[in-house]
Amino acid sequence: MTVKPKITELLKRLNDGVIEKEEVIALSLLSSVAGESIFLLGAPGVAKSLVARRLKYAYKDGSSFEYLMNRFSTPDEIFGPVSISQLKDHDKYERIVKNYLPTATVVFLDEIWKSGPSIQNALLTVLNEKIYRNGEQEIQVPMKALISASNELPSKGEGLEALWDRFLVRLIVDGVKDKQSFNDMISKTLNSYSDTVVEALKISDDEYKKWNKLIDEIEIPENVFNVIHVIRGFIDQHNQREENKQNPIYISDRRWRKIVRLIRTSAFLNDRKGADLMDCFLIKDCLWNETEQIQATSQFVRDAIQKHGYSLKFNFKGLKDELDEFKTEIKEETKFEKDTRVETLVNARNDYFEIVGFNNENNLIRQIDYNNLTNSNESVRLYYYYEYYRQVQQNRTYNIRKGNSKFSIFINDQEYKLKTTTKGEKRQITKKPHKKVEEDWDSRVANYLDVTNNQKEELETYRTNDLKHLRTNLFVNPELANVVESHLTSTRKEIEKFEVEIRKIQNDYKKLKDEEIVIQ
Repeated sequence: MTVKPKITELLKRLNDGVIEKEEVIALSLLSSVAGESIFLLGAPGVAKSLVARRLKYAYKDGSSFEYLMNRFSTPDEIFGPVSISQLKDHDKYERIVKNYLPTATVVFLDEIWKSGPSIQNALLTVLNEKIYRNGEQEIQVPMKALISASNELPSKGEGLEALWDRFLVRLIVDGVKDKQSFNDMISKTLNSYSDTVVEALKISDDEYKKWNKLIDEIEIPENVFNVIHVIRGFIDQHNQREENKQNPIYISDRRWRKIVRLIRTSAFLNDRKGADLMDCFLIKDCLWNETEQIQATSQFVRDAIQKHGYSLKFNFKGLKDELDEFKTEIKEETKFEKDTRVETLVNARNDYFEIVGFNNENNLIRQIDYNNLTNSNESVRLYYYYEYYRQVQQNRTYNIRKGNSKFSIFINDQEYKLKTTTKGEKRQITKKPHKKVEEDWDSRVANYLDVTNNQKEELETYRTNDLKHLRTNLFVNPELANVVESHLTSTRKEIEKFEVEIRKIQNDYKKLKDEEIVIQ
């Protein structure tokens, strides 16, 4: 039996007698195989402890230890009482650990944040190293999973950050929502605490160790790395916003390493040699530190997968830049402009030029005066056209000199244009490309189309190889496959847009003929 069929049947049996807890049980099993711990946030009475009791049945000879913490809890209640005989006869401080946390396969600690510092420090060692120091000896704990639960998150400023960080997966557990499921839950005999897992499905210690080595060999493809980098970028942008600076999202390097381990475990238990984008959806349950961050972190993961899961692998920008350069080259080779336009001064009122924007009552300058202007101010008389007498009348003198641009003058140090007119026209000359040039362009078009065709083939490879199992991932909601599929569809459309543009470029230069047209 390969791994996936066994895990599929195992999850089915673990859910016997449990209603609407499929995701919690699946992720608890996944975390335990990955060697990670899980935190369940929820109100009392929503079957958080039941998950741990069911999970122990996944392991051969599995045992569980559970405890409801309070501020008066002592290490004796968690790790076992001190052995009086060892203390009295051998002067050794050792605990009797049998039937306590150090010998349990699955551990459930309810209201964990209420435990004292001595318990928390011991738990950190257990979680970090899977070792419990009992007096002079170190016990290698057989614990496969530590499930903690509470109806609240750890309080800030109480030194709980290190312990909180050790719980990689964080889930919110709700009560039963579906009406029929609720009716079944309150009316039927569920046998929730019975071991319904047959011996052949249970995971042995040897099997667990073998799997852990194989999990490390699971390939992480480039697109999964891309998604992780994009998510990190989203988190950085989120933290830089002013409203989030007091409450940033912090993911340590150690936590990212554990996230990748969880992704690898998902791929392995789904009988794959490499991780895929569906496995990446697991990241959303590993990022948030406060419930207010859940929506944002979930959206980061979704957007990273949908918009960047494949597109970062295809260099669309590079292809666009090449096509832009190709179009520029074609234009420079086949289109030219011939400008015969000439700007000249308008001869206004016989031997006078009109000054644009100046006082209407003295807006004329004699042509001879204009032609004699220098770069130095001179006293020059301006004129105006007297409509009643239909003749030009002199007015007053101004300090006038040449302007900075052609057909302009300075009047009292302010620059004005003279009225001009433009004669001639602007023409565009189109030249049919030389046969050899056209052949070269045809070759480049063929190469571009080869690139886009290869991209489409690569997408189809993803569609046939990756997508065939998207909806059968044991640990991810199958509806999330729509996110991946929609991205592949939009990516293909983008590639097809490039193909349309490439063929249009070719069609345009093949239609060219020698001609000359007025464009202005």
